[in-house]
Amino acid sequence: MKTILTTFILFLSLSLHAQTGYEKAMQKGLELMASDLQAASQQFERISKAEKENWLPPYYAALCHINSSWGQLPKETTLQHMNKAQELINDAEFLTEHNPEIMVLQGMLNTCWIQYDSRTYGMKLSGPTTALYDKAISMAPENPRVISNRARWLMGSAQFFGKDIAPYCGEIDKAIELFEKEIATGFDPGWGKKAATDVKKQCEK
Repeated sequence: MKTILTTFILFLSLSLHAQTGYEKAMQKGLELMASDLQAASQQFERISKAEKENWLPPYYAALCHINSSWGQLPKETTLQHMNKAQELINDAEFLTEHNPEIMVLQGMLNTCWIQYDSRTYGMKLSGPTTALYDKAISMAPENPRVISNRARWLMGSAQFFGKDIAPYCGEIDKAIELFEKEIATGFDPGWGKKAATDVKKQCEK
């Protein structure tokens, strides 16, 4: 009995140690996102090689590449980031199908492509992006990232066609309320509040 108990404690200790290593690596990646998106994406990609069944590392790596694709870098570099983001989204989606969090990333990446070349991708991606956000909100109607990013997408479309954005401001308010109540578990996504509050300023003009 003592041998069995000793073996169990040793196994538990090793499991906790491995978990702590994962947690430390993920925490480092999240911290790097605030200062160095390239280093953060590399960190998450390294984690994904060790955590082959976990969708979160490729998810965050994709988010890093998307956040590098809003036109702040040279076009060729932006293209590389967008292509890499799509690869990582595909990897994450393979591990967790029909995940609204990943649908949000795909919607964001589609927007990056449209900004990159609206003549080529505007008509091609506008309809699918709206459909993607509609599917996401039907699956997760209380997810603040889904609500906020869908509203931002629809606001952008309204502005493009010279229409009023006011109908979507209530959705932004709802998202902010949900962000304030949200308690992320482990390393589940918890980002997005700042972007929502920034968009809210447009509604207050």
